[in-house]
Amino acid sequence: MEWLLPLLGGLGAGTLITKITDHFLTRKSVGRDLQYKEKREAYLGLLEALHKAAVAPSSEASKNFALWQTRVQLFGSPACAVAVQGIIDTNDDLKELRNKYFNDLIQAMRVDLNLGEITTSK
Repeated sequence: MEWLLPLLGGLGAGTLITKITDHFLTRKSVGRDLQYKEKREAYLGLLEALHKAAVAPSSEASKNFALWQTRVQLFGSPACAVAVQGIIDTNDDLKELRNKYFNDLIQAMRVDLNLGEITTSK
């Protein structure tokens, strides 16, 4: 009987520690999933707004793009925010530089979403 009580107490404490650990790991996983979804939504929204601004330039399209740019600044990586600003700062006269910023943006989005980098074979 002397060994039974500590054994049962130890099992109860182990169960409690397991439950607490599981709770915190689940919260962390849910937070990571939510962050991924926010980033993904911001990136896809930005690309759609960029497309609309390029196809049908208007004041409304510019404002929509600015909204998505702000979401990228809030939820995205600093590399994405810099690339978006580079796209904005370049114009059609600097098409090659603008394309570089666009490619940098796509690369930064892939890295931020853990999709891996795009490799180019030459």
